[in-house]
Amino acid sequence: MSSSPARCAEVIGVLAAATDLGLGLPTEHAVRTAVLAVELGRRAGLAQEELGEVYYLTLLRMLGCTVASDYHARIFGDEVAFGRDTQHLDYGDQAAFGRWVSTQFAAQEPPDVREQRLERLFSYTPERRRSNLLGHCEVAQMLATRLGMPPSVVEGVALAFERWDGTGAPYGVGGVDLPVGVRIMTLCNEIEVHYRLGGAEAAGRMVAERSGGAFDPDLVELFTAHRDEILARIEGSAVWANLLDAEPGPPRVLSEDELAQAASVIGDFGDLKSRYFAGQNAQVATLATHAAEVYGLEEQHRSSLRLAGHAHDLGRVGVTTAIWDRQSPLSDSDWEQIRLHPYYSERLLIRAACTHDAGVLAGLHHERCDGSGYHRGVGRAALSPAARLLAAAHAHVVARQARPHRSGLDEEAAGAALRRLAEEDRLEARAVDAVLRAAGDRGPRVRRRWPAGLTDREVDVLRQVAIGRSMQEAAAELGISAKTVDFHLQNVYAKTGVGTRAAATLFAVQSELIEP
Repeated sequence: MSSSPARCAEVIGVLAAATDLGLGLPTEHAVRTAVLAVELGRRAGLAQEELGEVYYLTLLRMLGCTVASDYHARIFGDEVAFGRDTQHLDYGDQAAFGRWVSTQFAAQEPPDVREQRLERLFSYTPERRRSNLLGHCEVAQMLATRLGMPPSVVEGVALAFERWDGTGAPYGVGGVDLPVGVRIMTLCNEIEVHYRLGGAEAAGRMVAERSGGAFDPDLVELFTAHRDEILARIEGSAVWANLLDAEPGPPRVLSEDELAQAASVIGDFGDLKSRYFAGQNAQVATLATHAAEVYGLEEQHRSSLRLAGHAHDLGRVGVTTAIWDRQSPLSDSDWEQIRLHPYYSERLLIRAACTHDAGVLAGLHHERCDGSGYHRGVGRAALSPAARLLAAAHAHVVARQARPHRSGLDEEAAGAALRRLAEEDRLEARAVDAVLRAAGDRGPRVRRRWPAGLTDREVDVLRQVAIGRSMQEAAAELGISAKTVDFHLQNVYAKTGVGTRAAATLFAVQSELIEP
């Protein structure tokens, strides 16, 4: 685990980037919006404490975006792509939205398929949208509370879809009844989109058109008067550094317990992507942490493993729930998207220094010792003990859970499935054994099948030889006599068909017997 202080801004930035991923937006959208919001708020005369609230409110604006993903996937086909394709629209302008639907929605589909998609879209009534947004807002508030956000931020995330003219949803709050931080957040969110897509002139036209409708006219006037200076705050490529520099006041630092709580929020946010994932990340974190104790993993690696357990599947939000919830066989294209989710998890988490090591582990949770996993397809030599434990814990939890195409396994069947993976050398036997012990499984211990019929002790001796130890040094390390070491080494030579230490060392390397 990184020794760097756990900055709250970094952890919330990770969550913000994840919400962008789930909405089909570039993963710097919310970060850039927060920088704009602080700059506009400063020009509006907000005090430092208020600026800090605007900063976190803007980052957490879409904290409930994984809510109802299954419903949105049914209505929109691919809710992630729909968010990407409609990011520039004003949902309050029904005429403009209707024009987009008539010309762009499902336009590449065959006519009969497009007709079905349109029928589903038109079933998304204002009442249904309001109901979904209520769920979004309630969940966002619950998660923001667990993150220790101040009351103004918790209140504000429930108003993310409201408008100045009072026609927003789900509450219809408008005008000065909307907190100024919410008004700034809403305006800057759209400014970032249109500036990114069309430049300063496009952003200027958009705010003028929506002034008095979606946006507070006074804030529009303030932005217009200082447009180029405000937009200059998000120029350049140092997006993450800009976010940290923009945090008002002294940086907020998280304690170890607060960081663990934030990790659990990240995990729960990801689990909301599908009803089949409910509670999965928390279960993996708990099981992996207990298994690490059984395994004897060094304390310095346990914190990163616990964080990775909570957050390892965060990248699932970037894949449409239409794929996660599909009962029929997946296509090659579907699998390519699924294979990307560990990559997304890694790329999100390594942004923050305090979750960097956890991010590296998260990117490996579907890798296998024999190289058959994804997304990199690496083998045993590239997998640390913590990575092996995470993979085994994840496999066990997933086996117990139901999926669209199968029921969850009971404890005995899940244990048998995990043992088979170890016997096939897909999961490390020692990690599987630790996970099963931590899960309360009392079945037979799991043992790896060594190449060439080698025994456990012969492998121990071979490893000592491979790292250059003498007979005496190997004997002292293993607690046996030098004569016994030589006896086992001769057996290694006979079984592997080699006759020298150099060849035996190469055999050990090629067979991935050298532990990290």
